[in-house]
Amino acid sequence: MGESIRCSQRGAAITCGLALLVASMPALAAEPRLQIGPYVGYQFGGSLDASSEYERRHINILDAPSFGATINFAAARDGIAEIGYSRTDTEITVHSSDGSFERYDLAINYLTIGGLLEFRIPGAEWLRPVIGGTMGPSWFEANNEYYSYEEWRFSLLLEGGLEMQVVDHLGLRFRARLLTTFFTDHSALFCGTGTGCAFTFSGTALFQGEVGAGVYVAF
Repeated sequence: MGESIRCSQRGAAITCGLALLVASMPALAAEPRLQIGPYVGYQFGGSLDASSEYERRHINILDAPSFGATINFAAARDGIAEIGYSRTDTEITVHSSDGSFERYDLAINYLTIGGLLEFRIPGAEWLRPVIGGTMGPSWFEANNEYYSYEEWRFSLLLEGGLEMQVVDHLGLRFRARLLTTFFTDHSALFCGTGTGCAFTFSGTALFQGEVGAGVYVAF
């Protein structure tokens, strides 16, 4: 009699344990490990002072739309590893101290990797603030009437935003970024063989801003 009671108790414990495991599986599956999505935005250009062999120049990068895509991996419960690419097709204007004016077509590309933190809001799991930073190479492609140039630099990006889950595995993402591209002091930019350099920066960093929104698919 006592043995059958022990067997019943053991069976109840196993049954309860299996029930808890099964009940926990949907909750675990509900936490996606991967997010992929495109976005569009608007990038604020920035400006720099520069010089050439004969005169000083002031350079403006015009504001323009931007676009890109991100891949996010859940690295921890509230930590995300991110790989991203973005591009802006804009123009650069060069005002020289002698009164001359030049305009280039300019494409700015960023390829970045970094980390983000999500913050959970009690009672609103569908909405999560996000903050973090990424870094990586950036390259500038400039064209004017006669020459074409490409330059590579290192950039650091700080980011903040919101993720909004619309339905299972689909959401919206809003973000604002500060983009900083570093130059060594008096570094030349847009230099061609036999043509010299378009200008030399006297500053050490280019600061730009960006706001954007996109969709993501979660797996």
